[in-house]
Amino acid sequence: MALVVGTCRPSLVCSPPNSTFRSPFTGIHAMSKKRKRISRRRLAGQRVLAHVPTFNLETGAHKPVTAARRYIAETELMAPAILNVRRNEHTTDRFFWGEKGLFSAQYAEENHFLFPSLRLIVDSIGEEVLFEGLEALASDDWEEMEEYEYAFV
Repeated sequence: MALVVGTCRPSLVCSPPNSTFRSPFTGIHAMSKKRKRISRRRLAGQRVLAHVPTFNLETGAHKPVTAARRYIAETELMAPAILNVRRNEHTTDRFFWGEKGLFSAQYAEENHFLFPSLRLIVDSIGEEVLFEGLEALASDDWEEMEEYEYAFV
């Protein structure tokens, strides 16, 4: 009977050759990423903001919000507008220029019913056309938006 010696490196789990032992780390797959749920209110806002003019700019030596404010002042930009401010090759900040000032685009998406200029867009296109298909999604804060009835602040 010959004695077979298994090989082992210090950093790995040692096992004798031809054994049924499995390392606890073999076959581990990355956990699948859970899909983030986007509310109907935000989806509706994205549909409205799709009809707003978009401007792309670089930050230069300024912070993104400063670059956006300078661009608005220099070009005398009229509301509403979306400003995509490129920070670097990986990051872009989105802003919404409205009647009341500069907001994050995400805030404008979620609260589009608070902006009179966006209400004009909704009225010109028609709520039925713009928000078609959103009713089929799960109920979330859609009822809350309907309570506001595009309350202007």
